[in-house]
Amino acid sequence: MNPIQDTRLENAMTTVLQRLFISRQKRTEITYTLSEVASHCNHNDCWVVIEDNVYDITSFLDTHPGGFDVLMEHAGRDATVAFYGAGHLRTTKDLLKPFFVGSLAQHERVNLIGTVSSNRSRFLWSRDGVAVAE
Repeated sequence: MNPIQDTRLENAMTTVLQRLFISRQKRTEITYTLSEVASHCNHNDCWVVIEDNVYDITSFLDTHPGGFDVLMEHAGRDATVAFYGAGHLRTTKDLLKPFFVGSLAQHERVNLIGTVSSNRSRFLWSRDGVAVAE
């Protein structure tokens, strides 16, 4: 690897390790607005929102199995529908824990709940039981 790649890898590993050791209680106290998340929308600084949680996925861009282009399409935005639309299971979200940086501000939450119906079609349901996306 060249020195630039070494530095990027080292910075990414340091960031992930730091986040792993922050207590869950402390992490949930930090909230961001959609406009704050939107300012993190490039290859060197990439955040997304999934189910009202904010993730800094910058260090994951180059190793994402689907390629970084897929993630960059949603950089700085809510990617919940795309995340589940791509076939990720609810348990896949556990893999995002090291990238967690905070929560979406309460007044900007959409309150969608992702589920899979019995016929395997994907739906997103509102809290009052209305299908809002397929």
